[in-house]
Amino acid sequence: MQYIIENNDFKVTVDSKGCEVVSVLKKSDDTEYIWCGDASAWKRHTPVLFPVVGRYKNDCTIYDGKEYHMTQHGFARDSEFEVVEKSENAITMKLTYSQETLKKYPFKFNLYIRHIIEDDILSTEWHVENADDKDMYFSIGGHPAFVCGENACGAKLVFRTDKDILEYSLLSNDGLLEDKCYVMKLENKAVTITQDFFDKDAYIVENSTIKRVSLVKDDKTIVTVEFDTPVFGLWSPVGKGVPFVCIEPWNGRTDRADFDGDLTKREWSNKLAPGKEFVSGYKVRFGR
Repeated sequence: MQYIIENNDFKVTVDSKGCEVVSVLKKSDDTEYIWCGDASAWKRHTPVLFPVVGRYKNDCTIYDGKEYHMTQHGFARDSEFEVVEKSENAITMKLTYSQETLKKYPFKFNLYIRHIIEDDILSTEWHVENADDKDMYFSIGGHPAFVCGENACGAKLVFRTDKDILEYSLLSNDGLLEDKCYVMKLENKAVTITQDFFDKDAYIVENSTIKRVSLVKDDKTIVTVEFDTPVFGLWSPVGKGVPFVCIEPWNGRTDRADFDGDLTKREWSNKLAPGKEFVSGYKVRFGR
């Protein structure tokens, strides 16, 4: 089911499947900022990645001597959320553990996602509660896709940084992290997207001081994404020529190719004590 939150300037549509924002429409000129989800390129809009960001090696992790199997980016994005609170400009939804999730993921949890539109800023908050009697290990992240004209070519990604380079990693063909660091040269703190820019799939930036990334086209800032996560990704589908770019704040990332599979040792994983809450998220400013 879809729900509307709005203010004087923006109308935001949120789907209970995945608690996913599927549209952000500027009322004054009907500008749409979120990818439509055309399955011929990519069927999603702004999914949450939980309880894993990226991929387990062989889609399998090991906890307390037992194997658990889960596909890329976890199950939350395909799960039905329950509305627990709604106002004119905000909505909170909840996903809780079940016997089905426990087959894939060995912890009892409550995941609350809250979306708030205030002025020209959409805030997305993730609240993860450990409902178990043991420490909980998880990752969580966002995957929002922002429209930038008829084609992303010519758009710029602008980074808030004092450096003139961007260090990043790439994925192997099986979706695991390559054991190599690459360097991208920036011009005026920016890089221009070319036709082949995403031919090597996602760019993964770890442990960076960069906490703000803007998407700019024709000298106009489309969106600015602000986050406090230790990892972020940049992605658009290979060879599709599509008009969107994903700027992805992550608390976690995919496994390395040589990882031994122990869930408690995943890099950038989060450890949460019983009864405790983890809070993170990101903000998107539109049209500046």
